[in-house]
Amino acid sequence: MKMMSVGYVIIGWREWVRIPDLETNLIMAKTDTGAWSNTLNALDIEIINKENNQYVKFKLIKDGNTFTREIVRWRKVRDTSGYATLRPVISTKLEIAGRFHQVEICLQNRSKMKHRIILGRNFLRNGFIVNPSRQCIHTKNRAQPEKLSRILI
Repeated sequence: MKMMSVGYVIIGWREWVRIPDLETNLIMAKTDTGAWSNTLNALDIEIINKENNQYVKFKLIKDGNTFTREIVRWRKVRDTSGYATLRPVISTKLEIAGRFHQVEICLQNRSKMKHRIILGRNFLRNGFIVNPSRQCIHTKNRAQPEKLSRILI
């Protein structure tokens, strides 16, 4: 078997992330290899049509700031019961394990859920290995990413 050096980052089943364009505080994110897309908790979602473009107005927390972002697409998402909904998707910067990524995130009210953000496999497959027996491998002080330097191919 051939060994090859790659730059995968090992992350736990949940990790601290930051979305600098929307929130300065860290957010506990759940990595969900069963979900296709990323989802962020959003409240008071309002769709605005302006000059042939669609925008979404929302808050991240009940009494928080209101944000307006352009909708880059609509995504049909099925919940665990099989019920499908259309969700607005925005593009933003996300920081995890000391690295920044431009990501697409669906907006959905997740206020009854434990985690405010879900990172789906479409994002995770781009350089991450999830260790389901660990959590918060990358501490709040934004340590350097833990890399898997060798992997069997």
